[in-house]
Amino acid sequence: MKKVASYVFVFVLGFAACAWILKEWGYTRPENAGLVISQGLRTKQVVQKGLNPIADAAAKVAPAVVNIDTVSEIRMSSPIEEFFGFPAPKSQVRGQGSGVIIRKDGYILTNNHVVEGANKIVVRLADGRRFKGRIIGRDPRSDLAVIKIDANNLPVAVLGDSDNLRVGDWAIAIGNPLGFSNTVTVGVISATKRTDFPLPNGSVLEEVIQTDAAINQGNSGGALANINGEVIGINTAILSGTGGNIGLGFAIPINNAKTIVAQLIEKGEVVRPWVGVALQDLGGDLAAWYEQRGFKGNHGVIIAQVVPDSPAAKAGIMQYDIITDVDGKKLRSASEFVKIVAKHKIGDIIRVTIWRDGVTRVVAIRLAKMPAGVQ
Repeated sequence: MKKVASYVFVFVLGFAACAWILKEWGYTRPENAGLVISQGLRTKQVVQKGLNPIADAAAKVAPAVVNIDTVSEIRMSSPIEEFFGFPAPKSQVRGQGSGVIIRKDGYILTNNHVVEGANKIVVRLADGRRFKGRIIGRDPRSDLAVIKIDANNLPVAVLGDSDNLRVGDWAIAIGNPLGFSNTVTVGVISATKRTDFPLPNGSVLEEVIQTDAAINQGNSGGALANINGEVIGINTAILSGTGGNIGLGFAIPINNAKTIVAQLIEKGEVVRPWVGVALQDLGGDLAAWYEQRGFKGNHGVIIAQVVPDSPAAKAGIMQYDIITDVDGKKLRSASEFVKIVAKHKIGDIIRVTIWRDGVTRVVAIRLAKMPAGVQ
């Protein structure tokens, strides 16, 4: 019995000695506060409990993202009704989308296609409150719209900077896909500055952000946010053969939306300067064709069409001319020309350098207001 007691005493003494040595060397007992990585015999905590930048960013934006339910009325005509002169009955079409609160007094940014043709708009906030919405202004060309609800002191999203996005940056999509409110999906910025993106209504978006964050029907008009919880885009469209997400989602850059939103709130419409030309980039076989005819430049865009009685037509611009410079700056793409014009006001004069049949000349074009219906 004494022998067993001796063994126990020696074991306890050894255990105590080991514990004292480890303590002196800096060993600390791991807690549930996070992951601990050993640095020699010292330790360093690198992940704190509850620290999740994605969740933190989503928490900043989500309160300002709303659900938008719409009801539109369409007439269902038939040959019999048309023959007898009976009025066609009306049918109600319901739609769903998302929006982002941009002002505390109830102004909400969304897509034009979410509210276009709507006779009734119901906005549901993240906290569950419901309000009737009314359209302040729509812009089919940019697929943006502003609606208003009668409420104050609302949570407002912080609008970030979409000009400095990098491929691979975190992208957080927040919206109401298929009616599932306040859904958050995460991916990355797959590409920036995708140009000439076609929309079902025939319009072409000048620029979109591509992301693989899951976007589905009902996400339209919702927020695409960065890791800081700032809105960098308005989710707008997907490319899919199935109608569901396959990792090809697109958002309107928020910097492009800012000036449009300001005009929609102030005027109810977007007033754009207009030249009246259709452009095509110079490259490939076209560049070789023009080179054979004496064009020696390495930059410029082709005038594919001139609208009759437009500012361009009045200035003497002709089909198949090449614009090489605008206001003394080299022009390298059709989208660049559109952006340059968009920065001007109606009535401003731009000076373009054109090449035609071996002759270069400078032409002054006075910008006019873009007619309604121009895509």
